[in-house]
Amino acid sequence: MGASRPGIVQRLLILILGMGMQVQASTTVTAMVGDNVTLTCDSKKDGNPYMVVWKVGVTENQKDQLISLILVKNEITDSKNSRYNGRLILNTDCSLNILNVGIQDAKMFFCSTVVETDIHESSVFINVYNQPSNPEIIQLAPFLVAGKLQKVGQCVVKDSYPAAKISWQYNFQNLDINKPGVVMDNDSTKNNKGFFDIRSTLEYMPKRGEGKINFTCQATYFEGLVRSMTNVSSPVAMFVHYNTSKISLQVTPAPDVLEGSNVTLSCSGDGYPSPEKFTFTKNGDEKAVGLAHYELINVTQEDTGEYACSPLENPDLKDPVNITVHYLALMMTPSENISKMVGENITLECFVKSSGTTEVTLMKKNKANQNPFVVKSLQYTHSGNYTCHAKLKGVNEIKREKSIIVRVEGKPRITKLTKKVVNNSKVISCVVEGFPKPVVKWSINGSSPKEESIKDKRSQWCHKITVRPSENITVTCTAINNHGEDQYAVNLTAMRFKEPMDETLEQDPLDPKDNNNNSKSSNSNQAKVIVGVIIGMLIAAVIAGLIYWLYKKKSKTSERGTADEIKKINKGENNHTSGSSAV
Repeated sequence: MGASRPGIVQRLLILILGMGMQVQASTTVTAMVGDNVTLTCDSKKDGNPYMVVWKVGVTENQKDQLISLILVKNEITDSKNSRYNGRLILNTDCSLNILNVGIQDAKMFFCSTVVETDIHESSVFINVYNQPSNPEIIQLAPFLVAGKLQKVGQCVVKDSYPAAKISWQYNFQNLDINKPGVVMDNDSTKNNKGFFDIRSTLEYMPKRGEGKINFTCQATYFEGLVRSMTNVSSPVAMFVHYNTSKISLQVTPAPDVLEGSNVTLSCSGDGYPSPEKFTFTKNGDEKAVGLAHYELINVTQEDTGEYACSPLENPDLKDPVNITVHYLALMMTPSENISKMVGENITLECFVKSSGTTEVTLMKKNKANQNPFVVKSLQYTHSGNYTCHAKLKGVNEIKREKSIIVRVEGKPRITKLTKKVVNNSKVISCVVEGFPKPVVKWSINGSSPKEESIKDKRSQWCHKITVRPSENITVTCTAINNHGEDQYAVNLTAMRFKEPMDETLEQDPLDPKDNNNNSKSSNSNQAKVIVGVIIGMLIAAVIAGLIYWLYKKKSKTSERGTADEIKKINKGENNHTSGSSAV
């Protein structure tokens, strides 16, 4: 006991007098107001200390002891400093806990340890900060006027420690305070809590045409020596007012429009706010007053002209626009469907009335015809749908079409009557034209055969029958409609005789005289057949008579020769008898 007391006293004297003290470099700890912080005693790592003492720097040369600990006895001595009363905890590892840190704790703290006869000291600085309130822009101007330096508003940041730095943004881009037309004034004060309240006032001179602009302010505060944080205010929108110096008249859909369209004229100014009421004129005549829009419904060529608008407060400020209404009227003669007789004449023509140069075509199916299209002698092939196509050049959207149907009527005409041998049968074809469509009737020696399917081709109808005659017959084709009839006949030989040749009867569809010769041709063909048969029979009779005559003549010559030979024989015998008897 006695030996230890001088040792303790000696160590205390060394600690108090600072003899043999070894000082280490200081460290920094950052803490936010209200946090708990732990200060590490770096001097402890040099051996096993007998005692540790924590002090706080009051001035540059003055330190106040806060708390101490004799480790071997686990004896803690608290200085009862009123500022740290109840907020200090000294741990066995020599570290010090400070509870509920405040801005008053932003000081240097010293940790001293006694090892044998040496004293080791280290220091820790507490950097205290307080997170400020979010920036808020107040005292806003209702609007800004172009060309005038005006107060935009005031950015307020409260309870910052240390004092935050405030900057402004224009349309979310940093605003250069050195730029002409920008003035910023910052003011910082301490409140009763020891924190800083900062106010930054911004003045700005806008330019014409800026319209709607946004401002924000930003507070930058520090959590340490090098680490910074930022808070940004909500954006505020402001409008820059400036007078109207120019008027604009917009035409929808376009200044060049088609007849029958709806047109909207919209007037606006380049000022802000833009004028809301205007006067609209056409060719100098007032059309509408006190509106921003003027509508033309179902425009016609009468709506073509110069339109203008001007604000009510400044009638001399105007913007003229020429509006052209394009139109295209198409007419056709005849104007309605028409029926004509074969051989009559007709003239088809397309007429246009337009606002410009046009292109007109008269078409039948895919074939273009002259305009006007003149036909002096109509045929059935002229029947059909005729269409006038009109287009206004330079305006692709405006086109017109008009159609009529031309019907060519007339009595039936058999244009072709043929007979052919096919597969041991005879096929008879009768081609007929006419309108209305003719009814075709067949007759074979007075009876009606069954007809095959009819083929229609270009206003002609082909009727067919197939027969296998066992004897010579006459086949008749008759075509009938309400304008008259036509008839043809053809003779057929029996199938046991070879048909002399295919017979084809054709008419010229452009020669109306053939219609008058149909029956004559048919009768002539029949007469030719009869005459041919009679002539054949006469020739056969003559040949037969000639053969008989030659036969009779040869028979008489033969009889005469035989009689002479008999006479010679008889005479020879007589001579022989006489000779014998002579012997």
